Amino acid sequence: MSNPSHPRPPATRPPRLGFRSLLALIAPRMFSAPLVAADHAVELSRNTPLQQSAPEKQEEHLAVAREATVTRLVLLRRVILTSFTLMASATVVGLLFRRFYSGPMLPRPVFAVGSLFLFAWATLGRLGWAGQTIKGDTSVERLDQRVFQVLYWIGMCWGTLAIF
Repeated sequence: MSNPSHPRPPATRPPRLGFRSLLALIAPRMFSAPLVAADHAVELSRNTPLQQSAPEKQEEHLAVAREATVTRLVLLRRVILTSFTLMASATVVGLLFRRFYSGPMLPRPVFAVGSLFLFAWATLGRLGWAGQTIKGDTSVERLDQRVFQVLYWIGMCWGTLAIF
């Protein structure tokens, strides 16, 4: 329970991320300092024991936050590049299929609606799924991630077939 004589200060809202924060994806160690400082300020505003701890303890927390931010930025960059590669490959396959396949093909509106359906199915299938662990590395979670990627890949390929 909170002590009424020592009201808790309002939590600091995370600042908006500007264009400069995107540089942190390119070079996390070089450009992550503003992100780390913002996250540390928010944590200080929310964590009373950290607020009241010695400056050395706060510096230690800042160092841990710095390494965690860099690690997360590297992971985010990898996910973004993998997703882009996956979607680009689906587009290339769709274009090649449209160019070189001469047999009967579904009408373009069927591909368009099918693409929307696959994107919606994959996205809504991920929302609110309660069967997750903190690390996300169980067999079921890895299967869920693969199903998500396959549905998006097919959706992108079908979207390409609908357009070209």
